[in-house]
Amino acid sequence: MATFGIDASSANKKEKTGVEWHAYHVIQHLKQRALGEGERVILYSPTPLEGDLAQLPLGWESRVLRWGPGRGWMQMRMSWEMIRRPCDVLYVPSQGLPRKGGKRATVTTVHDLGFRRRPDLYNNKTRKTLLKTTRRAIKMSKKLFAVSAFTKDELVSLYHVSADKIVVSPNAADTNVCRVLPREQTDAVLARHRMGKHFFLFVGRLEAKKNLTTVIRAFELFKRWRGLGDPFELVLVGKAGFGFETIKKYYEGSPVKDQIRSLGYLPEEEVATLTNAATAYVFPSWYEGFGIPNLEAMACGVPLITSDIPVHREVAGDAAVFVKPGEPEAWAKAMRRVVEEHGLREQLVAAGAQNMQRYSWAGSAQIILETLRSLLQ
Repeated sequence: MATFGIDASSANKKEKTGVEWHAYHVIQHLKQRALGEGERVILYSPTPLEGDLAQLPLGWESRVLRWGPGRGWMQMRMSWEMIRRPCDVLYVPSQGLPRKGGKRATVTTVHDLGFRRRPDLYNNKTRKTLLKTTRRAIKMSKKLFAVSAFTKDELVSLYHVSADKIVVSPNAADTNVCRVLPREQTDAVLARHRMGKHFFLFVGRLEAKKNLTTVIRAFELFKRWRGLGDPFELVLVGKAGFGFETIKKYYEGSPVKDQIRSLGYLPEEEVATLTNAATAYVFPSWYEGFGIPNLEAMACGVPLITSDIPVHREVAGDAAVFVKPGEPEAWAKAMRRVVEEHGLREQLVAAGAQNMQRYSWAGSAQIILETLRSLLQ
């Protein structure tokens, strides 16, 4: 009998962003893989699993580890569980690990090392926590999953981890949700938000790391060049994060603030519908470990304008307009190109449809399962 334990706490959150969606999709696609004779899987969470996550195939079980204090569930409650009833291999899809792991091995995923490269984009508490959890992850893990070849290289460069210890298991887009939709469906969502049909879309946490002030400045230039009566809007979707006050201050002082819409956090189905309707998707991040929105835009058949950073080159291939993240005028020119340059939109959409085929959650789940099994040998 071989028992694989998986931390499902991130996957079970109601409002998910990058790491939580990664955990959710990996678990859901692992469920579709056939278990070998004598294999079983336990999903650990502080609260009962909800929705599709709670539907477990044969050989899978949910173990709810309740924890009254709230904070410290991973460090304290999961550690106690591993002392009392250890699994053979424990897999944690985020970077934080308990103090005690599985009997044979603990494995985790490293998503992002921006806190090392760009500490100015994180508050001190978050940065210190990430430094601590990442060091522990590297020390405790038998294997590390990296979400991109870029992140693997960063682990080798910044932490001197042996390349043999790191397995690349990429992110992907959820093509059940992110797909080309009929026009009547997108029109209904636009009507509900009282939006026009000409807009640039950003989706993600509204934080310093995402470089939104550059996009706002670029949008101002774009509007100035287009002249009076231009219908284009800039639409932001996501919750506030570190640095939001600066973004908000800049937005409130913008001469085109009436054409900038902030819709807050939206369910993924609604985000996919808005993405379908967008003129282009803008993704101006200073740093990413992967950049799932690149693929989500492609899956929805929308042109992508993304920051010219190494991981975006890796993930987006030749299916985007790349712009240096610190150059607002270059972003404005890219926006104008997508709107005005004949054939560019169609070229980007076609290249995006081809490029996104390189990534799938099913393929990544298979890589993870094979790695977990290898640790039993």
